[in-house]
Amino acid sequence: MRVERWIDAVHAKPYTAAWIILLLAGFVLIASWTVGIATFREASEVTVQRAAPGEVSPQSETPGAAVPVGATLQLALGVTALSGGLGMLAFKGYVRRVWSRNYFDYDVFRLVVRMRGAATRQRILRQLQQPMNRHQLARELGMDWKSVDRHVELLMRHGLLEPVEGSGERAYRLSERGRKLLELLEEVEELERERQRFG
Repeated sequence: MRVERWIDAVHAKPYTAAWIILLLAGFVLIASWTVGIATFREASEVTVQRAAPGEVSPQSETPGAAVPVGATLQLALGVTALSGGLGMLAFKGYVRRVWSRNYFDYDVFRLVVRMRGAATRQRILRQLQQPMNRHQLARELGMDWKSVDRHVELLMRHGLLEPVEGSGERAYRLSERGRKLLELLEEVEELERERQRFG
């Protein structure tokens, strides 16, 4: 599922390493640009002498009038790297904020998005909008009922499913917390669609 890959990419070590590298590169480029400009200005200062009346004034440059093209490019690269790193950091923070705003801890995030079997658990959550027993659920998903039962137990342990009372065989349905989780996954999928449309 695309949402899993997308969220997994945001929380992966390469993503974290990339924004750290961008931030460091931005800081280094801007700092070296500042030092380079200061050095360039010192080297380009010219002593201007007043000409006596009637003498021809020598041509002189004003101090620091010209900035090397390489320095401008260096500043642009530094600002771009810095803003890219800050943007990645802000986006990672946004994803975490969306999850924590809905009172889901990192264990639920891992269970439904990152861990092995997360796609199956998402399919189970979507199927259990209406009550079903594990045999019906296994038939709908095309899986072994024992596998479905293990996933259901995990989801129940985290409060995403609840048993249905009064049915002959043990049936399950989505809990209120599970509904909120599905809404959150839809919100993240919508965010991904917008990002692909504009990016």
